[in-house]
Amino acid sequence: MWFGAGFLSIQCCATANFTEPRTNLSWISDGTWFPENQSCISRPVYKSAHYERARSFSLDIGHKWCYSLPTRKDHDYLVRGTFLSVKQGKTLPHSSFVVLIGVTPIATVKSSDELTVEGIFRATRSYTNFCLLKKKGNPYISKVELRPINSDYLKREPSEILKLVHRVDAGNKVAEIRYPYDQYDRIWRPASNLESQVTRTQPSIIKQVIARKHSLLPPAFVLRTSLTHPERLDFLHEDLDTGYYTYSLFLYFLEPNNSVQAGERVFYIYINNEKRLKVDILASGSRYLDVLLNFRANRFVNLTMIKASNLSQLGPICNGYEILKTLPRVKETAMEEVDIMANVKKELLQQNKNNEIWKSWSGDPCLPLPWPGLTCDRVNGTSVITQIDLSSGGLSGPSPPSIQKLMHLRKLNFKLEYIEAITQNYKTLIGEGGFGSVYRGTLPDGVEVAVKVRSATSTQGIREFNNELNLLSAITHENLVPLLGYCCENEQQILVYPFMSNSSLQDRLYGLLHLHTFSDRCLIHRDVKSSNILLDQSMCAKVADFGFSKYASQEGDSGTSLEVRGTAGYLDPEYYSTQRLSAKSDVFSFGVVLLEILTGREPLNINKPRNEWSLVEWAKPLIRSSRVEEIVDPTIKGGYHGEALWRVVEVALACTETYSTYRPCMADIVRELEDALIIENNASEYLKSLDSFGGSNRFSIERSIVLPPIKSQTEPSSLLSKPAPPQPR
Repeated sequence: MWFGAGFLSIQCCATANFTEPRTNLSWISDGTWFPENQSCISRPVYKSAHYERARSFSLDIGHKWCYSLPTRKDHDYLVRGTFLSVKQGKTLPHSSFVVLIGVTPIATVKSSDELTVEGIFRATRSYTNFCLLKKKGNPYISKVELRPINSDYLKREPSEILKLVHRVDAGNKVAEIRYPYDQYDRIWRPASNLESQVTRTQPSIIKQVIARKHSLLPPAFVLRTSLTHPERLDFLHEDLDTGYYTYSLFLYFLEPNNSVQAGERVFYIYINNEKRLKVDILASGSRYLDVLLNFRANRFVNLTMIKASNLSQLGPICNGYEILKTLPRVKETAMEEVDIMANVKKELLQQNKNNEIWKSWSGDPCLPLPWPGLTCDRVNGTSVITQIDLSSGGLSGPSPPSIQKLMHLRKLNFKLEYIEAITQNYKTLIGEGGFGSVYRGTLPDGVEVAVKVRSATSTQGIREFNNELNLLSAITHENLVPLLGYCCENEQQILVYPFMSNSSLQDRLYGLLHLHTFSDRCLIHRDVKSSNILLDQSMCAKVADFGFSKYASQEGDSGTSLEVRGTAGYLDPEYYSTQRLSAKSDVFSFGVVLLEILTGREPLNINKPRNEWSLVEWAKPLIRSSRVEEIVDPTIKGGYHGEALWRVVEVALACTETYSTYRPCMADIVRELEDALIIENNASEYLKSLDSFGGSNRFSIERSIVLPPIKSQTEPSSLLSKPAPPQPR
């Protein structure tokens, strides 16, 4: 590896890019990430020049500030942040904040401490965020460093992040070691153990070790000295985090003496007085040995190496060690959503360059806290964006087109001026209802929408508006019209939906009618049932599955069908018994579908009492005795107009007559259901239609047919008294 390759060194608030003479590393300003310099602070020089300046982030807007660092997916990196102290110069207010790699918290920084925070991670995408999350006061940072690192740190647990606690050059008691002496720019601090002896390693031994290319190898400066003692070495660290956490201990040993043989230097490693490992460096055939031990500790760790008195001639030795806290990596928001929101932010700022709220959108949009104006949820264990509120940002101009690409978005709060723009000031009226008027609109990306505006005279108030808003926001289903957004501003309540180019279900009751009145020849479906009446993405009802369809008999045909086809519970009993097919067979099946809708019951269910097996035979006696309320689905009781209900019940009853002679045709059925729909939507409109035609202009099924004799409720159904139809589906 070429030393320094892939390094990124950021000096916060630097007035210009520069090269550091001691390391020959190039440093750049963070103006690319945060171009506005009003958040820069400075103080008298302390220790070294890079502490002179720092970037301080205001608490007025936002809660998280991130440096998006370029990385290569599945490569390992070391990232380091340096934070100055309020004690020196007193230019910073007291504050505390959390440091994150991606969305994983790794440390809390307090302004009373001067420190560096370092973590090792495996990149999951082409960039990684290094973030500050506010707790109290203004977060701040002096510099950010990104370095490619040896992949063996995370070899066992690539899904973890390792936070540096200590990195010690045990044989060094003078100064820290880092780049260019360490190719990864790891910073090795001198040891504080003053009672032990420092032993130097012969250069030839170091060259041999480096030539063998061991995986985890400290720099030559660490290998050239070691700490030794005739009996024991002790390293005590009392600054670990409070609470029991898991740590990884990397230990590095190099036998400095060519004359020492295997078995002559044997010692035990203890962690907090627990014996963990017996070490004989030369037993592996190499003079170099690295060891990884995991342990749990609370607040302190005591690392001890003790001579194996009965086995060894020489005491313990150590060149260096690293203690890293093991942190499970928090899963970030779905990558597609993050990329879309980056485009949304860009599009918003193109029209609103000085908007402080959208400028504050930084890092992951959902974690650990959502961006201002966003609401997130978890889907299959991954965070996704479910709501965007742009009203607080003072949106001017069109809504960002990229928003429409968010697959899990439930509702979007539109500004009133935006609604007026996409509807061209409510230019095209496409419908009216109890809530108000519906207008056609077009989003900036060309997507057409229906904009439902509550009228001032509407009987539905803010409670009904909120109820619809909350229901459609919480429920997602392929057969529900999705809510794109809403507006609640200046006493206006507006809902925005996708525009239904095929209109409503009311306009699509004609599928069977079209088949039965086909200009060439009547086509009979033969398998009409609820599962074969489909709703597409525009809520358009479509009759499906024509596998059993047949043309109706013409003059000269025998009219006999050799194969009775259909589904048990929907099958016309006359067709089954006579094998004579007609359009009225579809009518019977359609009547069963209507009864399904009315009752919420299956057409055939042998798990119910014997007299309720057949939906048709159970419902008929109750309808004929005017006990309609007893058959209505309990979940819709009270949610309909009584007259409209009776119209539908009459249609269902007439459709399911045993003898086809007494069944209406599809044209009559459609007219009757249209009447029911008018009554349900607005009774006053229905009365107007009666007046305009001098009375009812609709065919009344119940009044125009002669009902056959009513069978006893105890008489077996003709459907149930016969064997099951052949080839049921």
